[in-house]
This record gives sequence, C-alpha cells and structure tokens, in this order.
Amino acid sequence: MLFDFLVPQRILFGPGCTGRLGEEASRFGKKLLLVTGRRSLLASGMIDRILAPLRTAKLEVIIFNEIAPEPTLEVVEACRERARSEQVDLIIGVGGGSVLDVAKAAAGLYYEEGSIRDYFNGRPVEKPGLPWIAVPTTAGSGAEATRNAVLTDKEAGRKRSIRSDFWLAKVAIVDPVLTMTMPRELTAVTGMDALTHALEAFTSRWTHPITEALSLEAAVLICRNLYSAYKKGTKEVREKMALASLMGGIALNNARLGAVHGLAHAIGFRYQLPHGLVCGILLPYVIAYNMTIVEEKYARVARKLELVPPGTPSPEAARKLLHFIQVMKMRLNIPGKLGEVGLKKEDIPALVEESLDSGSLAANPRTAGYSDLAGILETNL
Repeated sequence: MLFDFLVPQRILFGPGCTGRLGEEASRFGKKLLLVTGRRSLLASGMIDRILAPLRTAKLEVIIFNEIAPEPTLEVVEACRERARSEQVDLIIGVGGGSVLDVAKAAAGLYYEEGSIRDYFNGRPVEKPGLPWIAVPTTAGSGAEATRNAVLTDKEAGRKRSIRSDFWLAKVAIVDPVLTMTMPRELTAVTGMDALTHALEAFTSRWTHPITEALSLEAAVLICRNLYSAYKKGTKEVREKMALASLMGGIALNNARLGAVHGLAHAIGFRYQLPHGLVCGILLPYVIAYNMTIVEEKYARVARKLELVPPGTPSPEAARKLLHFIQVMKMRLNIPGKLGEVGLKKEDIPALVEESLDSGSLAANPRTAGYSDLAGILETNL
C-alpha cells in the first residue's frame, strides 16, 4: 500500500474557535488581506466575530469583498493585485467555498510571474505562495482542507480547478457558530455537496484506509443531521455538519471524487446553477450507475446508519441507502432531475465532451465513457 496524505498545517475546530484568529494570524505577520463575499458576512452580523480578534491582536486589516458565488479568473487576479499592492503578510479567507478558493489561489499565486489564466490553462505552480488562513462559514465545500481552487474562465466558457500541494492552508479555523445564519436553501445544497464529497471519496479508485474512515464517518454524520440542520439549525447539528464537511474535505483532497463532480462543473457553468444543487440532483443517479462496482461500500454506509437489520444482504442494503438519499433530496426540496432546472437534450453532447477530461471522472469507481455519461444525463430530462 502506498499513498500520500495531505492536510492543513493546523486545524482548529469548535464553537468559538474564531476567537483565536488573531493569535494565529499574528504568527505570519502584521498586515493581512481579509477576503470575503460581497454581502453575507456583513448581513449576518458575523463580521464582528472575525474583526474583533484581529483588532485585539493589533493587526492591520485590508478588506477585499468582491467575491461572487462563481469566482472568475479576473476576481482572483484582482485579489492577487490588491494583496501585492498592499504588501500584505498573509491572506485570510472567510466565507463559503468560492471565497476560500479565491483566497487560496490569490495567496498561492502571489509570487508567480504568470497570469491567473496561465495556471488555469496548465502552467505548473512552481513556488510557495503567501501563507493563508481558511475560515469557512458554510458546511459543504470542505475547501478549508483542500489544495485546489475551482474557478471559471468566462471567455473560454470553462470551469475547472487549479491545484498545488503548496496551497494547503497554514491554519483552518472551523467554527460552527459561523454557519448558524445559513438560510435553509443554502444549508440544503451545501449539505448535499458535502454528502457527495463523502460518498465519492469513500468509493473513489484512490481511496485508502485513512480516507475511507474519514469519508464514511462524514457520510453518516450528514445523513443523520442534514435534515435537522435544514429544519431547525440548532448548534448541535450545525457542529456535526461542520465537522462532516471538514472530514469530507480532507478525504476528497487525498482520494479525489467521482462522476458527480466530473459532470457538475460543466452543468453548473452552462446553466448558472449552484454547485451543491447540481451535485444533490446528480448523486442518486451516479450511485445507481456505480452500484455494480461498489455495492458493498454503499451497503456499509447503510448498515452504519442502521437503515437495515444486521445480516441484510449487500444488494438490499445498498438499495436502501439509495432510497434514503432520494427521500432526503425530496425533503430538502432538491429537484428530482436536472431537466427541472434547465438541462436540455441538445446540450448533452457538449456537456459530456466538456466532462470527459475531468480528474474527478478518472477517480470514479466504474469507468464512465461518453455513452455512460450521456445516459446519466438523459435520465435527468
């Protein structure tokens, strides 16, 4: 057995751990760029939880709050240039996956000479960047634990990842309190994204015992707590969802994902759909496709969730998990098919072509070629 296992240098987890942001940031310098979304952090009132410990530590804070839900190469370039012009010592990203990916890429490419587009198009990252700290405010992307940034090139009509082992956060501060103000719809779609991460990492071709343990526990936590987070959002379930998202992020960072994510970027870009929504819709269809190869793994999840009595044969247990996820989708008001949110039959060939070179697709447990992906999408009309 041979594998790498990469994680952020330090992870702080638990309610209130944002209070340690100042002391952690102080280890890297005195001036920082705080990267956030356009409105949500301010509107939720959570901005004070971020700024107070930074002020206490007497750090100089420059704010960059131009991040939209689907970040473009241009916004990363603008963020990098702001960091350079202000000569900051570190970058802190506070937000959902889009914000963390911009902070990660801007920090990671701070010392690189090429444009952001150069690296998006395959130029290798050769230098360590600025240190960066990840502070997620959603429970879904796991971006605080990954070495890739998902970006969009509007000119080329492409959405893909840039990745480098240099890009892991120096510190990930996962405070479930920051997720308490997530609205229901965002809770649902980010939660389904996290569940997809967990199940795809668990069944990946490149999984190993550490990622299996993390992803299995993450999947179970999400299945047990997502609907409660959606309906009530108590501190207890928010904490469990934040932990599951973190564990899933660590797992996917090391084991990669599968066909859901192989298809999701192209679909999300073409129809301007939230990534978690696309993943949530596709997940049951890809589980059904993979069933012949990893039936026993799906059965393991069902057994740990106690969806079936002890001794239930694997085929029946795996089908029970699939049914459970389909019902949960419905209860979360996730549409049943992509056709309900814009998928058109005439777009399927192009979507499949755009997905075929995905690294996530390469990790799927069952080989999926053109006709297989087209079939999955055709069942979504």
